[in-house]
Amino acid sequence: MAEEAAVASTPPQSSMPPLGSSVIPLVNKLQDIFAKLGSQSTIELLQVAVVESQSSGKSSVLESLVGRDFLPRGSDICTRRPLVLQLLQTKRKPDGCDEEYGEFLHLPGKRFYDFSEIRSEIQAETDREAGGNKGVSDKQIRLKIFSPNVLDITLVDLPGITKVSVGD
Repeated sequence: MAEEAAVASTPPQSSMPPLGSSVIPLVNKLQDIFAKLGSQSTIELLQVAVVESQSSGKSSVLESLVGRDFLPRGSDICTRRPLVLQLLQTKRKPDGCDEEYGEFLHLPGKRFYDFSEIRSEIQAETDREAGGNKGVSDKQIRLKIFSPNVLDITLVDLPGITKVSVGD
């Protein structure tokens, strides 16, 4: 009798997806479209950004959420362009082999399975836009990370506040 009461008080499991699960991919798609159109065409979407001085660990916090090292490292300015990082959770494969990869908006269709190559591409794309002499640009780099080990969220890594100028 007590077992029947315990079973009866257990709430039924819903087959409905979590609230917002269909909105996140739509918002990510809108962000990509507006990024391609340029800064003249925008949609105001809520974003959370951390602002702090350079070399204070902002990029390391983002990497810890992904569980991988992939952002450029250096002795001076590391983040020189805003990086919009879309984490997209994928389904686990039945064989237990989890596929993780990244895609850049400026290289459509090209998948990066090696996270050190993602780091190299961020650095190369930064140098193409901001120059090789530590220049800073407000033009975004947009990167999507697909993995079963992340939550669906969009994060922004901003350049740090610079107190002493270096290079350009």
